[in-house]
Amino acid sequence: MSVSTKLNNSKPIEVVALALRRNLDGRYLLARRGPGQSGTGEWEFPGGKVEPNESHKDALVREIIEELGFTLHSHALEFVTDHVHHYPQKSVHIFLWMQRLAEIPTIILTEHDKICWLHPAEMVALGLSQGDRAFIQALTLIT
Repeated sequence: MSVSTKLNNSKPIEVVALALRRNLDGRYLLARRGPGQSGTGEWEFPGGKVEPNESHKDALVREIIEELGFTLHSHALEFVTDHVHHYPQKSVHIFLWMQRLAEIPTIILTEHDKICWLHPAEMVALGLSQGDRAFIQALTLIT
């Protein structure tokens, strides 16, 4: 069996991502993958893999603590959309969640080397990871 056949028959990896939105100006947090990370230099919505028996909200709360050093309020997370993206070696099913912020928390970068806040229209030129590009359109519809 070829590698591509194995990939087509395997279940996508479940991943959660966070669209952290500032109430003040409607901009979203993007983080750049740091050195030594898969996809080094790509910008993304922070998040990560859902562990077995873990809910999407619990996974996102855990991932944000690990990656950005602050705690989300799971009750305030809003589901935005999802999609499956096929990379050459794997497929991922990405679930995008949003949390609106009145105040910006203190952010501690552990896996990323830079952050920025952008409107969806500005994300196109940034070099957003292939898996996250599909979310730009959905974010333009949020008021």
